[in-house]
Parts: sequence; structure tokens; C-alpha cells
Amino acid sequence: MEAHRPVMMPEDDVIFRLAQLLLLLDAVAGQDAKGASLERIGYYDFLSANPFLVVPSGDREGSLLRLAGFDPQVLSYASSSQRFTSRRERIQHDLGLLVAYGCCEVHNRKGALVYAISPRGRELSARFTATYAASFTTAASIVVRRLRKLSDKALREQTARWLRPDGQGDRVPRS
Repeated sequence: MEAHRPVMMPEDDVIFRLAQLLLLLDAVAGQDAKGASLERIGYYDFLSANPFLVVPSGDREGSLLRLAGFDPQVLSYASSSQRFTSRRERIQHDLGLLVAYGCCEVHNRKGALVYAISPRGRELSARFTATYAASFTTAASIVVRRLRKLSDKALREQTARWLRPDGQGDRVPRS
């Protein structure tokens, strides 16, 4: 075992993040075919990777998340706010890459830019066969469904509560 070998986190790999973002955009399309704003995608992205910030572990959907491989006791939930900030900073870059690759489209909806998966992106995301892809898709579908009806302001405020160090933010009821 090499002592000086750097540890690579999946979130540090651009290809991993792009694949995950495609799966998220596909889940968003299932709830809102018109797409979502950059800000909203940033929240969805982080919370889909950390779904127990949103979903109570004893809830029926919490059971689905555990079956998909997510663990409510994971140590990384302790540093959620720091990870949220750094992850959000990369979203715009990653969406730009997906647009450049033709996997994502940008539209003007009521004066705001929204991002949506393109047919090419949907075709590509359908080819992902890793267990993690299925797990993340489950989490993204649950998170997007629970959060999509919140206003942008309510989503910001609720996420701030979830990211508090005491971890005692209220959960969003099922929709």
C-alpha cells in the first residue's frame, strides 16, 4: 500500500459528475419537462446525493433509499454545508460541458434560463448500468418530487435548515 497515493473522491472526477448530472436532469424531466434553473439544479444535485437530509430514515421513501444503498448514518452528513458550497460552485461549469456535448439544452422561460436534458442526453443516461446510477436515479426522483413545488425562496431557506450543524432541519412531506 502506497502511503503517498492521493485519495480521489468521485465528486472530483468530471466524468462522474457529468454522468450524475445527466441522471438528475432525466429525473427533473420526469417531474417538469421544461427543466430547472441553475440554482434549483444545484440544490437538487446536492440533495439527491445526500437524500437523508430531505427524507426521514423511518419514512417509506427512506426505506427505498436504504434499499438503493444510501445510509442515513454516513459520516459525511456531518460536513454537509462545506460540501454543498464546493459542489454548487462546479454545477455551472458541468452544465456548460453538457450543453457543449449536446446532452443538455438551455431555454429562456419567463426571462430566466432553465436547463433540460436533450434527447441525446436522455439516450446516453439510459445506457448507464452501474448500480450507483440506479441508486442515484431513485434518490433524485424522490428528492425532485419532494422539492419541485417549493418556491425558490422556500427551497433556499429549507436547505439552509437541513445544512445546519445540528442536522435538525425539518423534512419536506411527500408529494
